[in-house]
Amino acid sequence: MKLYFLRHAEALDGEDDAARPLSPDGREQSKAIAKFLSDAGVKFGAAFTSPLVRAHQTAEIVLRTMGLMGELKLKIADALLNETSESQWNRWLKSLPEEKHVLLVGHAPSIAERVRALLSVAHSDALNLPKGAVACVETDDRHSGRLKYFVTSKSLGL
Repeated sequence: MKLYFLRHAEALDGEDDAARPLSPDGREQSKAIAKFLSDAGVKFGAAFTSPLVRAHQTAEIVLRTMGLMGELKLKIADALLNETSESQWNRWLKSLPEEKHVLLVGHAPSIAERVRALLSVAHSDALNLPKGAVACVETDDRHSGRLKYFVTSKSLGL
């Protein structure tokens, strides 16, 4: 199974953090990541997003750009919020459907923490996900994994 950890793209500022939408640049970042994933031959079998607006919009744009919105139901997962404990996360991760490619859209700092945990990377500065970045981790047991690739919006020319 390959897990695609995607940090939401750039969002507008706002007083209600949960309701902050993507900025125009964030929409472009989402489309660029989707194009990269499509060009890489990725076809998601499942997709999950944090309930916060900016993450949900990122996931929708990615799936729509990849042509998957009609055949794939985007599911809201509170487990992708920063407040989720490690034990809650591990239980949720084990409950995911057995699919070849699974999209997970979340937030800093937890999205990078989840990647580092699967890769057994202890130092927090060793791997961070900037806005609009995706890390693909292949896992057989959902406890450990191998980094297949790490792509940022900047590396895609944005």
